[in-house]
Amino acid sequence: MHLRLDKRMGTRLNGKIAVITGSIRGMGEGIARRLAVEDAIVVVSGSNTAEGEQVAHELLQSSCQAKFIAADVARDTDCARLIQLTLERFGRLDVLVNNAGIFPSVPLEDLSIEIWDKLFAVNTRGAFSCCRYAIPSMQRPHGGAIINIGSMLAFRSPIEWLAYACSKGALLTMTRVLAQNYARDHVRVNWVTVGWVASPGEVELRNALHEDGIAFLEQQGQTTPFGRLESPEDIAASVVFLASDEASHITGTELNISSGQ
Repeated sequence: MHLRLDKRMGTRLNGKIAVITGSIRGMGEGIARRLAVEDAIVVVSGSNTAEGEQVAHELLQSSCQAKFIAADVARDTDCARLIQLTLERFGRLDVLVNNAGIFPSVPLEDLSIEIWDKLFAVNTRGAFSCCRYAIPSMQRPHGGAIINIGSMLAFRSPIEWLAYACSKGALLTMTRVLAQNYARDHVRVNWVTVGWVASPGEVELRNALHEDGIAFLEQQGQTTPFGRLESPEDIAASVVFLASDEASHITGTELNISSGQ
């Protein structure tokens, strides 16, 4: 599920400094790899240092520019440190991708306050904290782009995904409010609606439910309008566009990459 690294893919990001939260595996890793091959200088981030250092090392070995900074976005101090170290190392921040997220499936009767709070701490408050520390450095003259990774479950959801759906719905509202209020500062804030992604995290979830994760996802993909589930690379392509100068007048937009689901 790794994006093939090929520096011939392009230079659409042309040296932009990009922080991607939750980018040590899965969809976030796919986004980091694609931004890197589009000539961004990528800050890989996550709570597992060994995995994060490995992703950054592979990017460096492929002639891309990357650095790993450990951060658990549920901790406000980690978010502050992530942005501060990026600014100290590179002098500016052009792109922030709020990708970090958790998605436990919990029946309503088992949905505790602790689970609810943990979901919001990572999925919503973590993005808020990163935005709060990043936006001052992005404001005019040079501007910046923030891409929040959302979910189709923010619009319709089975009950067992209630907390996750609400955390993403709040993130969508935050996206729109920030976009409205920082457009004059040339800070663009957009949202990507993600559908069902065939990611390592999804495989692990299905395996935990005592299913063959890979076989299950392949079967489910055949029931979708496009005949397959989305891949991390599908999401990464949309993020590259929104981060690039091609989207220089796009803000407050919900870009739907849910394959018609």
